[in-house]
Amino acid sequence: MSETIDAAAARWFAVQDADDMDWDGFTAWLEADPRHGAAFDRLALLDDDIAAQAPAIRALLPANDMAADVDVAPPVPARRRWPVIGGTLAVAAAALALTIGLPTRTPDGRMWQTGATAQAVDVGEGVRVTIAPHSRLTARGGSQQLALQGAAYFDVAHREDRALAIAAGPVEIRDIGTRFDVSTDGRGVAQVAVAEGQVAVAAGALATPRTVAAGQRLSLIDGRVAQGRADPADIGGWRGGTLSYSDTPLALVAVDLSRYAGAGIRVAPSIADRRFSGALTVGDGSKLVEQVAAILDLRVVRDPDGVRLEPAR
Repeated sequence: MSETIDAAAARWFAVQDADDMDWDGFTAWLEADPRHGAAFDRLALLDDDIAAQAPAIRALLPANDMAADVDVAPPVPARRRWPVIGGTLAVAAAALALTIGLPTRTPDGRMWQTGATAQAVDVGEGVRVTIAPHSRLTARGGSQQLALQGAAYFDVAHREDRALAIAAGPVEIRDIGTRFDVSTDGRGVAQVAVAEGQVAVAAGALATPRTVAAGQRLSLIDGRVAQGRADPADIGGWRGGTLSYSDTPLALVAVDLSRYAGAGIRVAPSIADRRFSGALTVGDGSKLVEQVAAILDLRVVRDPDGVRLEPAR
């Protein structure tokens, strides 16, 4: 590997979190030579390894005054690094999606529709979104009025005068700059989880908008609102191929499963609030439903309308 390619990879890596990141230039660089993506991948993996080993590195430093001045960078939260998916960085796939996942023009704006794979798009004005499989994002009249069907991870550059509003099924999220994940079935189920910063969530079931801060999630299931803790490192984990849950209502789990199983997943009302904790690896999406059913001792019923989870008889 030439030093020129390595140096270029280092430059792109150093600015990947910058608000003014040149995504078009990065895409062109990746497409110019397969070795470019490979160099970037190796650099990112090395950075992750160093971050993960930071505590061990500190422990090996000499116990003297000089050691106190030595700074070993703390682990970078997973949400701030694009995870590895299938041997190539999601950042590479995301950047390429900015090229091949161009929006469809609509009478009042733009629309992005995903199929079996996720896409990362630059909506504009510092709003970057990773759209989950089988989801749709629309932008009306610019980049500050969005509507989501499905799920997406939002990375919004902070700006005090920003008035970003995202309609997602029964909720509306307002934000001036943060990182957060949203999922909805487009009807009565939605969840907002914040990895960094805070957002305001409004819904018909809420008398006033509710603030959701970093490390929190708010869910709404058929008019019932619940707010609790969430591990920031797990928020948006589906981008790296893992669906992570901690005491999550089955109705919300079903919304996620529907995107990967290729069929609508419904839950019997009697078990909609049943809680699920665990991590599911996104592979063959059709098997995810059976995995959850086996863990919770449920019955899988298939009919012309899709798949339904019911209590075991």
